[in-house]
Amino acid sequence: MRRRDEGAIAVVAAVAFVPLCLMVAIVVDAGRVWVGRTRLQNSVEAAAIAAAQTWMTQGQACSSTSMSVISRDGSAPTSVQCTVTGSNTSGVTRVTATEPIGLTFATLVGRSSSTVTASTGVRIGALGSTVGVWPFGLCSQVKAVSDWIASGMTTATSTVIRFEDQNQRCGGTVSGNWGVLDFNGGSSSNAETKDWVDNGYLGVVKVGDWITGSPGAPSGSLDIQSIVGKSVVMPMYSTPRLSGSNVEYHIVGFAKARVDAVQFTGSTSSRSIRITLQKGTITGSSSSLGGTNFGLVGVGVCSLDSTGSCT
Repeated sequence: MRRRDEGAIAVVAAVAFVPLCLMVAIVVDAGRVWVGRTRLQNSVEAAAIAAAQTWMTQGQACSSTSMSVISRDGSAPTSVQCTVTGSNTSGVTRVTATEPIGLTFATLVGRSSSTVTASTGVRIGALGSTVGVWPFGLCSQVKAVSDWIASGMTTATSTVIRFEDQNQRCGGTVSGNWGVLDFNGGSSSNAETKDWVDNGYLGVVKVGDWITGSPGAPSGSLDIQSIVGKSVVMPMYSTPRLSGSNVEYHIVGFAKARVDAVQFTGSTSSRSIRITLQKGTITGSSSSLGGTNFGLVGVGVCSLDSTGSCT
């Protein structure tokens, strides 16, 4: 006689249904926690960057306006902590937040939420890379720069710096206070250089780069009067090497300067630029930290939760 197995299958299905439902419940609640924590981490990072930028540019540490960023993408933290160490030109902003994430199926066992925590550290410091750089590199050892740093970068003295100076080798083998840089290794025509003078070089220039250029004064036909009165980002170099049009300049940092006057005509030895070094900030995403501090600073994320160090 054939045995009927419908009842056995029903029992097996019923037994299997319980762990299957439990697994689905765990996956759903775990997904809610993961989404909530990711959202909170992104919000904390945005708030830490905003706090660092406000501290850097306005001197306000952990302002309420910057902290409000943390709730813009739907996060609803119940606890937010913001701390700063150091100064607003060389310091660290840290933001930590906690938020309860509501659970769906865990309520069946008496648990209605899971608390997640996220933190971000943002460092303020000298630029290690940036875009929009001027094509005239300045020797980092000229007296105007040394005096600027020695003053704590607080003076506002307009200084004439001549292109040619046989006594200034900037720690290398090439004399001169300035170098006309060829960022892309092209023909370095006056038209290209003029474009970089007016708009800055659109590519990224990094500390540690060796950039080909020409020592001495630029061509007298290069008219840059349109830049007078405006501020530019200057690449600072040291230890230039090789010779002629193959000179290479070692980038060690970046400075902000207002161009007060230019003299590109007359004898080569009389051509010069009058500048006033200034403090400044750059907050764009194309920048990073790591150069010598010449007064131009930016921000960069240095830690996410337990990853990375801000020390």
